[in-house]
Amino acid sequence: MLSAANFLVGLILIRYTHDTQYGYYVLGFNAMMLAVTLQGSFIGTPLIIRLPTLTEAQRSAWVGSLLRDQIRWSMFGGVATLAGAAIAWAMGALDRESAPVLVAGLVLVLCQLYREYFRSVLLMVQRTVPVLAADSVYVACLIVGGLAATRFAAAATAALLAAAAAALVGAELLRRILGPGLDRQAAPGRLADIARTGAWAAAGGVIYWLFTQGYSFVAAATLDIAGVAALAASRLLMMPINVMSTGVQKQLVPIASGWVHQSGVAHTFRRLLIFSCIMGVLTLVYGAVVWLLRDWIFVDLMRKSFDYRNTLLLMWIGVFLVMVMREPITQLLVLRQRFRTLMAASLASAVVALTISYLGMTQFGTRGAPIGILVGEVLNLIAALWMVRREIRIDRRDAGAGNTHD
Repeated sequence: MLSAANFLVGLILIRYTHDTQYGYYVLGFNAMMLAVTLQGSFIGTPLIIRLPTLTEAQRSAWVGSLLRDQIRWSMFGGVATLAGAAIAWAMGALDRESAPVLVAGLVLVLCQLYREYFRSVLLMVQRTVPVLAADSVYVACLIVGGLAATRFAAAATAALLAAAAAALVGAELLRRILGPGLDRQAAPGRLADIARTGAWAAAGGVIYWLFTQGYSFVAAATLDIAGVAALAASRLLMMPINVMSTGVQKQLVPIASGWVHQSGVAHTFRRLLIFSCIMGVLTLVYGAVVWLLRDWIFVDLMRKSFDYRNTLLLMWIGVFLVMVMREPITQLLVLRQRFRTLMAASLASAVVALTISYLGMTQFGTRGAPIGILVGEVLNLIAALWMVRREIRIDRRDAGAGNTHD
């Protein structure tokens, strides 16, 4: 539901606003996604490990303490960002169009972090139905705000502020649902207790963001805001595949975990490879449908005519094809707890991807961005296959040693 709402707001802004305004909105939204990813990784991952071991009183104290820590650090980060923006304004790096977008983006980041924290805690304690109700209100506010933003000349600023307001409404509803699960008097300081565990998880989250969204900021620095809009709009058409892949992964992980324990790594890999092929076929079918409807989508639905739109669409289809085929295989390595190796491979692939994207954009314009991302995804897939092959050998060796011991 949340992904569908973001998809719809994106289409609304593409259709009814100038390319530059949509590009600014994409940059602000992607910055917010980075902040939420960091929060979910740094705080959410360690918290989900600790909460089941705590009593209700201890859980409430932890939730309250972490909230106070986050508010303190968010205020510090907000002030630092505004100070940096003031310096950039004085140096002429910001103008009257970009400065309000930066401030609105900062407001969105702070409001969304507030909402996401309550939401993640409620999901951890399995309060899914109330969360769904609060999400429905948030989605309605988000869509209405997106429509209203198109009435303003500074549509990006208006859309970001509207999204921030929707996040505040959602956060207040979630806070009330949490109720006694939040100790308002809890002393701050719990953030330091989870810093070591959270740092590794956050590093992985940043690498994932570099792969999925980092190109937009490279494009903004290398090309212009209109180039960001062209890349984001063409990529937006493939987002339903991303939503489908994410849903499949959530269902697949517990199933694959059982396979690993029952049948071993090699057998699990063969089954996951079948899933990868199925996901690849579905992506190709969806991509073919979008390709056949591309003129109607760009001209009639989006009311936009981007340069090299067909080339960009084909490249994004290729990127998502490799991505959806890699993810089931990567889950096997996650189940084997090869986190550091995975992070190293992903970081190397992300650096290569962004480097090639930058060089490609200097030579080929917007077409260079997906070239780099495609190369990075292919390298990540190759690395994952190599690591799985090694895991199969290790598993067989361990099984052989166990049989010999018996």
